[in-house]
Order: sequence, then structure tokens, then C-alpha cells
Amino acid sequence: MHTWLDGDKYEGEWADCLRHGNGTDFFANGDVYVGHYQFGKPEGFGQYKWQNGNSYTGEFKNGMKHGKGKWKKAPSYHKNKFNQYDGFYL
Repeated sequence: MHTWLDGDKYEGEWADCLRHGNGTDFFANGDVYVGHYQFGKPEGFGQYKWQNGNSYTGEFKNGMKHGKGKWKKAPSYHKNKFNQYDGFYL
């Protein structure tokens, strides 16, 4: 596991000193990304979970949501439902 000075941590595969292949990022703010990387950026299938309970599961391209995916917003204190989008991102 590699730990940066800001507290972010990464466990996974590397190439040319960049995250490359399958891995998990544990961010100091509580967010977590699990998935595939290509030359340091999320690429292909992955899941990003924010510390507030929101999540995105699906395809990434060049570090951004791209392709088929599902975004879920965590339920609020006033509602017992998830707001979600299941579709395509460009």
C-alpha cells in the first residue's frame, strides 16, 4: 500500500510509477474508488463511493464517468428513498 502525504492511500497494480490495472484508492476524506486504472486515471469498470453515502458504479474513461453506469444518492433524513440514475454518461 502506498500512502501520500495528504493521507490518500492506494493499493493495487502499477506501471511506470502510475496506477495501472486493478486497484483501490482510499481517500483521506473517506471516499473510496475500487476498479481499473489506465496510466493513473480510472478507466473501464469501477465503483466510486463518497463518504456521504452516494455512489457511482459503471464505466469510466480518462478519469470521468463515461458509458453505462448507475449513480445513487444516499437517502436523506427526511426521505427513505434513493434518488438514482441508471443510464449512459458522455
